[in-house]
Amino acid sequence: MRNEKGFVYPVSLCMVVFFSMFLLIAIEQNMVEKRFYRQTETILVGEYYMLSALKELEEKLKNDESFSSGRIQYSRGEVLFQRKVLSGRIDEYTFTLKLETNEQWIAVTHYDKDEKKMVRWVEKN
Repeated sequence: MRNEKGFVYPVSLCMVVFFSMFLLIAIEQNMVEKRFYRQTETILVGEYYMLSALKELEEKLKNDESFSSGRIQYSRGEVLFQRKVLSGRIDEYTFTLKLETNEQWIAVTHYDKDEKKMVRWVEKN
């Protein structure tokens, strides 16, 4: 006698569907993580470039160099800065970071000429 109740084919089909769904979920999770890591890397690079530009400008200002505007080039972007005189003691510098990913960040800092250091930092994003 033949047993034609059909147990193996439905179970095999369910297992294939289950593993296919599991594989698709794993692939989607991997894509989301890659996107997250790229965004995190962009943020870290932007913060590093802003801090580097700030330190570089502060060092030049300590050596009594005066800038009304300027540009600092980096491998993955550039930082533009402009000076605005607020008083005889305080200058305001506006930093604009443009990355190669077309992202733009703006920050404002105040430089105290008597203390020869940056005294305030505000990001406008």
